[in-house]
This record gives sequence, structure tokens and C-alpha cells, in this order.
Amino acid sequence: MILTESQLGAAVSSSKLGKYDIVKHAIEWIHLNIQNEEFRKLDQVGIINKALSDIVTDIATPEKMEELRKKMKKIRAASNGQEGC
Repeated sequence: MILTESQLGAAVSSSKLGKYDIVKHAIEWIHLNIQNEEFRKLDQVGIINKALSDIVTDIATPEKMEELRKKMKKIRAASNGQEGC
């Protein structure tokens, strides 16, 4: 769910995270999801809005980010192992 500009502003203002932490987490969330179909179909503004909305609505939790990091690490390790074949 992507929030409207006013909803996003209110959510950022009332978030338990500081605004700089929200931006930091949003950038990380984008990096983790950039290959995701849902993100690939968006333009740059849409990607940023989606990431910020996911952060303030607790879709992108630290636990989910860690899970994605581990998954990406496994995928990279598997693709590096296949390159040597």
C-alpha cells in the first residue's frame, strides 16, 4: 500500500523512528527489493514512496530486512559457486 503525500507526512511525523532513520531504512529496503517485480514496475518517485510507505507502515521491519539480506547472500553464494563450474 502506497500512502498519499499527506498520509506519508503524518506517518513520518508520528513514527517512533527519526526521519533520518526512516530514510536510511528506506534506502536499504530499496536495495533489497529492487529486483522485486513490485518495485521494478515503479518509476523513481514511486520506488521512494513505496519504500517510505513500507517503512512507516511496518511492512519493512528490521526482521524482514535481515531475512532478505540472508536470502540475497545465499543467492549470491549459489551463483558464485556455479560460475566456477
